[in-house]
Amino acid sequence: MNAASGPGYQRLTVRLTRRKQLLVEGKDQKNFFEKMLSHIGKHDSVEVHDFGGVTDLKEFLAAFVQRSGFDRVESLGVIRDAEKTAGGAFESVRHGLDAAGLPMPDAIGNSAGGVGSPTVAVFILGGDGGMLETLLNLTVAEEREQECVNLFLECVERVSGAPIGRPQKARAHAWIATRDHPEVSVGVAAQKGYWRLEHPALEELRRFLGRL
Repeated sequence: MNAASGPGYQRLTVRLTRRKQLLVEGKDQKNFFEKMLSHIGKHDSVEVHDFGGVTDLKEFLAAFVQRSGFDRVESLGVIRDAEKTAGGAFESVRHGLDAAGLPMPDAIGNSAGGVGSPTVAVFILGGDGGMLETLLNLTVAEEREQECVNLFLECVERVSGAPIGRPQKARAHAWIATRDHPEVSVGVAAQKGYWRLEHPALEELRRFLGRL
């Protein structure tokens, strides 16, 4: 895949309209972060884009810096899941930024700037082995229905004789299944108020978004 065929190519003709830009991993995260930005009062100042999967980011960034209006961008944030390790995910993002000629932060959460470039910051979700669902599950961990979720997940593992493959995602969707609209995705669940966006587990993320 290259910049001419990657996930950002079809949107090269769409002008960037805001000075603050946020790139996130997938449509579901886009839905979530638009809600989170609204929650902290920054929805009107930050434009959110879905860069696709983690392997798409390098090509997306190469296309993104060519977008009309990019020369007016002052701040750029990139957020992705940790997956295996937070350090490995961070280095992967740095590699994509470097290939696109953008500043590379020296640590997760820190920002870096350069002459003629926006200030860039990176946030990795969930810590080693973690993801967005890791944090979201913490926000509802004390809800009464979690007793039912625990019993369900334990039952699945007992009957199948094997651990659940992606336990954080399974727990998140089991929680959503207890709500009025059990069919929605994690991001839409945020828009419906199924996660506690004011929870302390999201404080570091709220600070990151507030600094964009």
